[in-house]
Amino acid sequence: MSDPRKPIYRPGQDEQENYRVIAHDVLMIATREGAKALNTTGASFVVMGMGIWTAELAELDGKATAQMLRSLADLFDPASNDAKKRHAEKKRQTAVNRIFAQLDLEMSKPAGSA
Repeated sequence: MSDPRKPIYRPGQDEQENYRVIAHDVLMIATREGAKALNTTGASFVVMGMGIWTAELAELDGKATAQMLRSLADLFDPASNDAKKRHAEKKRQTAVNRIFAQLDLEMSKPAGSA
């Protein structure tokens, strides 16, 4: 059973845009404050944060993290056609599901008497 204090919540299609806006707003505040605290540009802070974030995800599942990042690269590559982007999105979703599954295992409480 997962830790009820830290649920993995996956919003439905209708809620996704609202969640994206909230996440964007919070990340912009963090970027502004982090860049100010480190006396760097926002871009420098974001690149540093991406490295930290990637390392954290890789601790859960390195292969899935690499697959997700490759998929994101294909999604944002201007040279990618629609078919390649659709394939990349499927691979991204699969990778995210694997990361969430691993997170779920990490957060579950030990059970049984073995």
